[in-house]
Amino acid sequence: MRTFAAGDVPDLDLTAPLSTDQDVLGRVDWLVDQHSRRNRTLWLLFLSSDGVLLPVVVPIDGVPERPGPQFVGNMCFVIADVLAHQAPGGAAVVVLARPGSETVDDTDRDWFRTIHGAAREHGASIRMLCLATETSVRQFTVDDAG
Repeated sequence: MRTFAAGDVPDLDLTAPLSTDQDVLGRVDWLVDQHSRRNRTLWLLFLSSDGVLLPVVVPIDGVPERPGPQFVGNMCFVIADVLAHQAPGGAAVVVLARPGSETVDDTDRDWFRTIHGAAREHGASIRMLCLATETSVRQFTVDDAG
């Protein structure tokens, strides 16, 4: 088994489609490193219609603990617009990175409910919502919404 020293980049085919949930979670874990998870940040990743990650990753720093409906609505409008013009039939992956444990809390639930609602309202196709903490990356599921 090969191990990687700090700064090494594992063999990674960035053109391979992200076909499974595990593929998406693995790519999020690779892109949003542990250092980047120390602050509350939203990350937007865009996938083509065939599941290939587009060459743009958008970090939004300084997001508040609780979501603002206007901010999240604007974000979902932008997601829908980018997908319509740059990746018709594609989808976004939205990652909430934050410090602390991987246990979903009420603020996480607020973020994910607000994002789901705004995505429906603006027609933003969301492939997956993820929570990234210093210790893990996990998919946010309906069961987590409480």
